[in-house]
Amino acid sequence: MNKLLKVSAITALTFSLGAVIVPSTTLSASAKSKSAKVLRSKKMKKTAYHANGGYIYSSAKLTKKSHKAFNYLKTTFYATKSVTVKKTNGKTATYYYIKNSKGNVKGYIWKGNLKKINTKALAQRKADIKHVLSAIRSMSTEDQGDALDAMKDVTTSNAYDTGYGSLSFAIDLIHGDTVKDGKAALQVNASFKGRFSSTTNAKLAAFSDQLADTMADSSSEDYQINDSAETLVDALSDAVTNLR
Repeated sequence: MNKLLKVSAITALTFSLGAVIVPSTTLSASAKSKSAKVLRSKKMKKTAYHANGGYIYSSAKLTKKSHKAFNYLKTTFYATKSVTVKKTNGKTATYYYIKNSKGNVKGYIWKGNLKKINTKALAQRKADIKHVLSAIRSMSTEDQGDALDAMKDVTTSNAYDTGYGSLSFAIDLIHGDTVKDGKAALQVNASFKGRFSSTTNAKLAAFSDQLADTMADSSSEDYQINDSAETLVDALSDAVTNLR
């Protein structure tokens, strides 16, 4: 009787183990990711885009998501290749190969998740960044440090934003007690001449003349140069945030 019980228990255990082992093999096989089929691929003229959502995949087979595009909404990407694929659901779609300027964020994204950037506006932003940086570098060595640090995070995407990492923030720091600092404030203001409303342009021109007169007056104190320069760049900083 005891032997019969033992045999029955062993048999039950064997079937139990078998029931566990067999499905696990099936699951591991079905868990493998299916890949999209590349139908055609072609080079395209380098074009600037902003992503507005979706995912960036490491390859055109779309098996691995390398980046969430939502984290790079303000990043300028450049598309250089167009790929048409047949997805695992049987539908065809076009993906672009994109890469940011640093080259550390790249991959394939559905073209519907991209918005083309106005190249003329992009060129203007690049020029504005260059001009502001040039003005900062013309400041006295002891006064340019904070402004240079602020420029490290300025990109073509956030150039006209407010707060740290924008041109507005950096411009607001272009002032100091020396004539060199005053000239830097005049220089950066001149680089944006005529870009705003008639009222704002007139106000900036008046502040610019006031600073020039203060610098030309031999009796002016250092703090007066700083105050005049600060008045000018404060107004310019506010105006720049209204650019697009």
